[in-house]
Amino acid sequence: MENSRQPEVDGMCDDKPIHLNGISRETFELFLEFTFGSRMRTGSHSIDELSKFLRFCDMYQCSHARKFVISRISSARYHFHPAKLINLAIKYHVRSIFPYAFQQLAETPITELTHAHRELMGDEVFLNVVYVQAALDSHRWIVAAEEPKILMHSNECQDPTGCNEDWHAIWWNGMGRFLLDGRNPQPYDDAVKRFKELQFGRVSEGCKDLMFKILDQGAAFKHAEQFVSETCSFLVEKLVFEPEPPPP
Repeated sequence: MENSRQPEVDGMCDDKPIHLNGISRETFELFLEFTFGSRMRTGSHSIDELSKFLRFCDMYQCSHARKFVISRISSARYHFHPAKLINLAIKYHVRSIFPYAFQQLAETPITELTHAHRELMGDEVFLNVVYVQAALDSHRWIVAAEEPKILMHSNECQDPTGCNEDWHAIWWNGMGRFLLDGRNPQPYDDAVKRFKELQFGRVSEGCKDLMFKILDQGAAFKHAEQFVSETCSFLVEKLVFEPEPPPP
């Protein structure tokens, strides 16, 4: 009698594992942990593990696991280089992580971005980072050099001319120095905070309080934030396609 035993196929036993090309054992174990209810390790996944897990979810259209790994990447975004996050966002259609990464790139000196970083983010994102940084530098120079004018002095101001002169001098020696410090340029919020702690000479208290209110509104400073946000939105719409919803 011929042997009627079924031939062994991949997955029938431990000696015949299922081979998934391009998927490591560790990545598949992460998928099994998530899918079959094993308690996932909290906060201990490496950047490489999370990146490979996202690739797995994209390859096999595992929408629930995809949401999980994206949330983990978002929580661990500080451990990723922003160029890597941009790469993941574009490759796997993850819009939610793009804005944070682009903001970080806009604040990273170009000299610290290597050829490998440029390859990760792609030429279009890299060129926009260069353009954004040039525009932000120009805006910073303008803000540092041109103080907001005191258009109307307070009733208690006894010397409007001296008030204007000292306001101009203190702005240049204070905000100008904080914003343009070659070794440690200050963000706008920090520069304003330090500026308020200076001595203001002939600037009256009423005029000073009025100008501080104008600074706190941040009208001049918000142009930079808006420019970065608009550039980021343009790139998201152009480069990060929305994934197709899974079939019902």
